Amino acid sequence: MNIYAIGDIHGCLGELTSLHKKILANDKFDVKKDLIIYLGDYIDRGKNSKGVINQILKLKNNKINTINLMGNHDEFMIDFLFNKKNNIENWINFGLDQTIRSYGIEIVDFIKDGFEDNIIDKLRNSLLEKMDEDHINFFKNLELFFETEKYLFVHAGIDPKKKLEDQNKKDFLWSRSKDFFNKDFKSKKIIVHGHTPEPETVNHLFRINIDTGCFFSGKLTSVCLNDTDDSRVFISN
Repeated sequence: MNIYAIGDIHGCLGELTSLHKKILANDKFDVKKDLIIYLGDYIDRGKNSKGVINQILKLKNNKINTINLMGNHDEFMIDFLFNKKNNIENWINFGLDQTIRSYGIEIVDFIKDGFEDNIIDKLRNSLLEKMDEDHINFFKNLELFFETEKYLFVHAGIDPKKKLEDQNKKDFLWSRSKDFFNKDFKSKKIIVHGHTPEPETVNHLFRINIDTGCFFSGKLTSVCLNDTDDSRVFISN
């Protein structure tokens, strides 16, 4: 089985569609066996968060094996919709306006008079009404990690001071530890992650970062891995 991990998308539909085409056209891609893992951050910043979710669901509906991990941006959406948090003042700094605009809502229509709970409740209800059930279930079912015998796939990374089994949600979604970024970092498994944009992929022995800053660079990156060998094939849109 080949595993294709895809980095942070951030509402960049054109780049995702192009990358999907390259992966599916790969002679090595086996529809019955191979797996596509998305490392989270589907939304915010870019203009077409809704379209990105639709594109991913399209592959799933066409019997492509996919796993969707949660990113820190997606956590904002989940906390807002399902945990009923009033986290708008924080989320808006991460690109909230572009996300809900893709669902046909202008945030200024709701928050022009403040961030009171009753106003935020109206915004939440409006967004839920605009979202298809498939989209609601998409966010409800995001996973924190995926692992094989050799690899651990997460959104942001890990805390190197903890054992892998002791990592928590915050570690997986927000980690930017200096020790983790050290080129001499070692781990029981190879960590494949995004979250921290780099001009080029980071391809260290125990750490692979495939966030190439798609929103501002236009470059969306995937890495193809296989548990039976040590090959690493990088694909960009």
